[in-house]
Amino acid sequence: MTDEKSIPLIEVRDLKKYYPIKGGVITHTTGHIRAVDGVSFSIPKGQTLGLVGESGCGKSTIGRQLVGLETPTAGTICYNGCDLEAIRKDKKQLRQIRTKLQMVFQDPYSSLNPRKHIFEILSQPMLYHHISTKASVEQDILKLLDMVGLPKTVLGRYPHEFSGGQRQRIAIAKALSLNPEFIVCDEPVSALDVSIQAQILNLLRELQKELDLTLLFVGHGLGAVNYVSNQIAVMYLGKIVEIGEAKEVFRHPVHPYTKALLEAVPVPDPAQKDKERRLLQGEVGSNTNPPDGCRFHNRCPYATDACAQEEPTLEQLPARSVFRAEQIYAGNEHTTDIHKVACPMMLEHMQNRMNSTNPAGATVPEAARNAVDAAAGETMQEEEAHG
Repeated sequence: MTDEKSIPLIEVRDLKKYYPIKGGVITHTTGHIRAVDGVSFSIPKGQTLGLVGESGCGKSTIGRQLVGLETPTAGTICYNGCDLEAIRKDKKQLRQIRTKLQMVFQDPYSSLNPRKHIFEILSQPMLYHHISTKASVEQDILKLLDMVGLPKTVLGRYPHEFSGGQRQRIAIAKALSLNPEFIVCDEPVSALDVSIQAQILNLLRELQKELDLTLLFVGHGLGAVNYVSNQIAVMYLGKIVEIGEAKEVFRHPVHPYTKALLEAVPVPDPAQKDKERRLLQGEVGSNTNPPDGCRFHNRCPYATDACAQEEPTLEQLPARSVFRAEQIYAGNEHTTDIHKVACPMMLEHMQNRMNSTNPAGATVPEAARNAVDAAAGETMQEEEAHG
């Protein structure tokens, strides 16, 4: 019997979104901004995929396409196995599915109508889509407010009368008002104070568990993304360069860009203020005219001549932990979505390390155990070297 949790609720295949650049005396298209350029991933029901990367890498663009606010240039978006583009002509079916796909925006103030009080903001979508009736809508709204931790006294007030954290709670309640199955959280805490960020993150985790929601969490801070996510995908210039389980990507990053993102995170420990950090050099490439080969090669400290010629694809890493290896080769787990990286050099390095720690006659889990022991030794040496 197939576990429902293992079936992707959202599946994206080779998604592309190009924006035309207009120019000339007689206006015509002079080029394209490749905001998203061939992205594929899946999100199982009830799980969270964290999407991280620098500003302009295409994270928010993916979120807008998943909920239908924009139409992809190419590629496929499937919801519960149903191609959204194939049903676009069926307005009734599309409207039913669109209610199941909602979004929480980065700026809650701009996403809430300033001319309407909270009761109107929450009740009108519920009445329009027949989620509630006029007799039950007030009671349903009170349940929503209780879920997001707001008192009923807010119903007659307007968005400008609330703090940033309260407005974000209202935006979350608005997204929940249509009983969605999938929510895109587009940097929902980046404009909030640190203490409020923690409250919103905890709220999202509680709601996901209580309502069995599936989330795409877009963010900059790897710490916050790791806290709420089951998987993490790292984007650079419109492409995913690394994807895997959140703990694995956060603790054992492989791609040089992912490592650089983690190195850039401030460490609140005075004893580590002098720790050497391998910060990135150079400028971010252009989405209009991306570099040939690997798009990160002009900033990568490990780049070779081959990196500037061949565009890498996401490839599965060798098993990196004893538990994973035992699960994989016992047939208890799929190998497709554990940890993938778009860097042939790092993949070769990992494979060589596996081979060097695999004595003749050793089983695969034994080889993984040897590789993990070797990696642990390297990590300890690095920590001692950096103090």
